Order: sequence, then C-alpha cells, then structure tokens
Amino acid sequence: METPYGEIPEKFVKDMTIQEMHDYLRARFSRRALLKGAGAVGLAAAAGPYFWRQSSAFASTAGAPQWIAYGRDPAREMYVSWSVGSYNGPVPSVPAPQVRYGLDTTYGAVQAAENSGTVPVPAISGEPVENTVYNNTLLRNLWPNTTYHYSVSNDGVNWSQDVTFTTAAVGPTDFRFTMVGDESTNDVTSLPIAQVIGGLNPRFNVIVGDLSYAGGGSGYYSNGVPTNVSAFSPGAWDAYLGIVGPNAAQSIPWQAGVGNHEMEPLNNFGYAGFLTRFPQAYAPQAVTGSPVLKSFTYGNVAVIQLDGNDLSAELSDNNGYTDGQQTAWLAQELARYRAPGSGIDFIVVGFHNCVFSSNTTHGSDGGIRLVWQPLFDQYEVDLVVSGHVHAYERSYPLRGGEVTTVVPSGGTVHPHRDGTTYIDAGGGGQGLYTGWYGVTGGGDPATTSGEPEIWEWTGSNTATGGTGTSEDIADYITDYSAYRHANWSFIVLDVTAPKFPGGETSILVRAVDPTQTSAGISTIASPAIMDSVTLVRRSRLDFWGAAASRR
Repeated sequence: METPYGEIPEKFVKDMTIQEMHDYLRARFSRRALLKGAGAVGLAAAAGPYFWRQSSAFASTAGAPQWIAYGRDPAREMYVSWSVGSYNGPVPSVPAPQVRYGLDTTYGAVQAAENSGTVPVPAISGEPVENTVYNNTLLRNLWPNTTYHYSVSNDGVNWSQDVTFTTAAVGPTDFRFTMVGDESTNDVTSLPIAQVIGGLNPRFNVIVGDLSYAGGGSGYYSNGVPTNVSAFSPGAWDAYLGIVGPNAAQSIPWQAGVGNHEMEPLNNFGYAGFLTRFPQAYAPQAVTGSPVLKSFTYGNVAVIQLDGNDLSAELSDNNGYTDGQQTAWLAQELARYRAPGSGIDFIVVGFHNCVFSSNTTHGSDGGIRLVWQPLFDQYEVDLVVSGHVHAYERSYPLRGGEVTTVVPSGGTVHPHRDGTTYIDAGGGGQGLYTGWYGVTGGGDPATTSGEPEIWEWTGSNTATGGTGTSEDIADYITDYSAYRHANWSFIVLDVTAPKFPGGETSILVRAVDPTQTSAGISTIASPAIMDSVTLVRRSRLDFWGAAASRR
C-alpha cells in the first residue's frame, strides 16, 4: 500500500491496525535521524512519517472528544477525560461512564469515571446554560514508559475507537515536548497547529493559556464575584475540544494552563469551567491560593505552570487573589528543584502574560516582571514561556534586568552563566498581532516608532497584587528582542539527557512555522523552523536513574 510517507508491503497491510502501520513507517524512516537534519533546512526535510498521523476517520467515535493529562506521577498515572452532548442541547444521559485500558486491544481492565457532570453555573441573570457532560477518571498503577490502549464508554455497551497513550519514562532520558498558547477554534489556523503538534508526537504539550476563547478575557467580576456575562460563549469549549481531542490531546498529555480568557463568569475565581474540563495534578489551593497551579517533572526537566492573572498589571480582574501564596509556592518549588539530589537540570516556567514583549498589543507586564523575575534570576530558571501576544518572540538571555549576551537564531545559551531566555509562543491559532516596537535581532522589523511598552501599577507591584492605577508606559529595559515574527506557530523542545553524571545536557528549542498566508495555514506538509536556540548545562545529577516525579 502506498502512503504519502512510504510504501507498506501488501502482505503486511491486511493484518495491520492503523497504529501498527504508523509504527512500521516510524521504524523504517527514523524520526530521530530526520530531526537531526531538520534544523538547518527546516522541517521540510522531516516530511514523511515525521508528520504522519492517524486519519481523522480513525478518531474516537464515542460521540464526543477525549483528552488526557498526567497525574501526580507522570510515569504511573494518567487522567482520561471525555465529553458528551453540547452546551445548549439537552443534558445527555450518561448512565455508566467508564474507561477500558490495557497493553493491547483486549484491554483487560475497566475503570468507572470518578467524576461525571456539567459545569456548575452560578445564578447570574443571563448566564448561558452549560449542558455538556464531562467525564474523567485517573488511571493509577501504570507502568513507566509504556504504551497503553484505551477506549471510553458512556453506558458500558458502546465504546469509542481504540487510541493509545504512553506514560512518562523514569530517570534521565532524551524526549520531546511542545508548548503553545492562544489556540482558539479556527479551522484554518487552530486545527492545523493541533495537527502538526500531533504529528510531532511529543511526550506532552504545555498550553500557556487562552484555549477556547469562550470568555471575553476580562470584565466579569466585582470584588471577586461574577456579575457580568457579556461575550461569554461556552459553546467554544465544545469546538475547542473537538479540534484538539481527535488530532492530538487524546494521545498526548494536554497540560493545560490558564490565561485571561479562562477567567469566565463562574465561581472559584472564574475557573470552575476550566477545572471541570481539565482534571490535572494541581497543587493544593490551600497552599497556593490558586486552584490552577501545578508542577511536574519528566527526565531532568521540571515544568512549573503559574497563573499570571494573579499579578497582571494590564488585566486586573484577579489582581492579588492569592494574597502572595502563589509567589511563595513558586519560590518553594524553584528551591526544591535546584536543591542537590533533585534530579533536575532544567527548569521551564509557563504562564500566560509576557514578561518581555516588544509587540504593540499587550506588550510586557510589569506586575509580573517586578515580582517573579528576581526569583527566575535567583534560581537560574532556564526558560520562561508565555502567550497572550499572538505572535512569536524570543529574547536574548537576561539577568538582573539586563541582556547578558547576544544570541542569534541557531545560537547557544548557557543559562547558568547567561541567564533566562523568555519566549512568547502565542501563535496557536487566534488572530495575529502584527505591530512591533524597537529593534530586534531577526524577523519582523518595527512598525511603530518608539520603544517597547510595559504595564505597571502607579502604586506598588507586589506579590500580593498591585495598587494604584494600571498604566502602559515606555519600558526601561530595551533591545532584548532576539527574534520575532507574527505568525501561527508553536515551539518544540528536544531534550538530550546527560550520558553520565556531570555530563552535558541540552534542550534544543525550535519555533515551528507551518506554511501560511495572512488568511490562514495553507498546508502542514512541510513546516519550517523560523528560529531556534539551544540551552546547555553541565548536568547536576549526582546519581543515575533519578525518577520522574510530581509533587
């Protein structure tokens, strides 16, 4: 049988599942070999099985999408979620929601959903109904680095098509993950981005906020209580999950974080809908002050997901809602991961609002920068990834508010010496922001005169929130932009583990740029690399086999 990515002998085809065809092509055309050659010539060289994915015809037929996320131990736990019905339809009957799973399509284990229900809706005049039923359960006691088959059912009789996921590996290992923000529900932008992410087969995908754009982004609260429902369209969540589920999230852990558009006219600081849809291994709210924070590790990399809405000077709906608890928890997590014996070399932090952005829309948020950047410096955070600005931009490494070295596209950063790199990966599908201030090392030139701007409070910018009036002023830190381009894109991060204790370890960060016009993405066949940087450290691992964990 001929496929777009090579031939499968007919003698094999008749006995092969779609997954087995996929595995055959992967084995015949090594992804690793293709990737090594892709950096210089773009990902066009990796066309073929590198971007081959299951046809949408073989996606779940449970009647609604499925998605997954890591539990507290990514090597041994996985949340499985799926939805039924639509937000404005009748509430569907879901008599026996359950998951069957195992090492092959005979499964062998069945687990009932631990939660099944609709989003809790407050009694506000004009609040739209939310009748989609969300089901989820946490699969426990799994084997590390193992591929599982699973299928879901609403009644124990009719089952979705078989799909797979793979648990995290234990200890230092080479692996890939992706990060993106500002996705939306557009068929010519959001959908192709999800398809390319799915085709890259990352071990997990981190979203830095603004997923469906069901919420208007601000203006729903008075003293922390939802009072206004304008521009709130919960049906966008049905559309969003219908895009990312069958194309990526049903097999790739979808590590979702919040942006300003996840603040909806709902309870629990506007996050009740997000929490209903995305069960994840959140840190205790009693400790963090927030219901949506989490951290996890994979190999020698720690990922921390924060809520920038707590400190944002630009959008103040949730200003100071954690009363400093989030920042205290962040400091605790950073110290834990930098402690001897943690098994961690790299720390990647993700949240929505930009610490450094030279875009004319939104720009930098000083409410966050002035509180968190000192912690990023103190604990040598390697990479901070945000969204909010619908474009791509990478900074030169900074420490103490100053650029330490000029690193062009394709260059290398040594974070221990050079400081933290800041990336805006907000090109996930929503409309682009094409205006820029100031100079840059590459990509889009300035479209507007003057220096980049920053949002700050006229009173104080503290861990307990800002005081005074929020204002947009000329930034006092300039010339930090290494590369920027207003296009639909995301970043892929390839981690190379140390070969021995104390050996060199790295993360190759590449911005993936599908072929596109101003109207949308025209093809996903040959995505290019528009920018890249390599983060390099001397490994701190003092023993072999540090286990993947999450606390």
